[in-house]
Amino acid sequence: MNGLSAEFQHAVNPQDTTLKFRKGEIIFSQGDPGDCWFEVVSGTVRTCHFHVDGHRQLTGFFYKGDVFGVEYGARDAAAEAVTNTTLTRRPALNDGPNSSWQNRALERALDSANQCIFLLGRRNANERVAAFLLIAAKRLSALDSIPLPMTRSDIADHLGLTIHTVSRTISGFVRQGFIELEGPQLCRIVDLEGLRAIAGEEIGVAIDNMGAMRSRRGYAGQGAGV
Repeated sequence: MNGLSAEFQHAVNPQDTTLKFRKGEIIFSQGDPGDCWFEVVSGTVRTCHFHVDGHRQLTGFFYKGDVFGVEYGARDAAAEAVTNTTLTRRPALNDGPNSSWQNRALERALDSANQCIFLLGRRNANERVAAFLLIAAKRLSALDSIPLPMTRSDIADHLGLTIHTVSRTISGFVRQGFIELEGPQLCRIVDLEGLRAIAGEEIGVAIDNMGAMRSRRGYAGQGAGV
């Protein structure tokens, strides 16, 4: 596994391992064998698919409580630490005694994939950026000072937009009073209903469904109220 920090310890489950990665460190590379999967304990992770022409497609961001790398065969994407990150590494899924718990992990992985599909289904830049901010607020359980540790380039690659378009759209939201920026990596939603209106009427249903799924997994009481 590429870029692993030397610092690790066994988790509660003897088959699990707690790993720490520094900002920018590679967790696994595209094409590596999918012999394990990960849960985020702290920090933020991004997954990226690199096309043969060198183009990078950022396929997802993962925050505390999210899982990623749940796949069979060769990895379809690479995973990198956006911030200093702590992960739990778990063995590949199987039909053993932990299958019920693993089914919940698969459900969480599917939730993340559905969010990505929903974002890319937005028709224009305003809708995509608004939906991205609302989903980040919900997943991070925050409206005040939503941390956005990823770069504008990361957001652009994730949403299928240019850096200029992402920066211009965020600046426009600030001028219109929908959000406030508290530094380059902190955002506060000021006009929640206005932002939801921009994202489209489906955003409320999608986010409410996300909150319901998380409550069933033990996230009750942590919703951001988005």
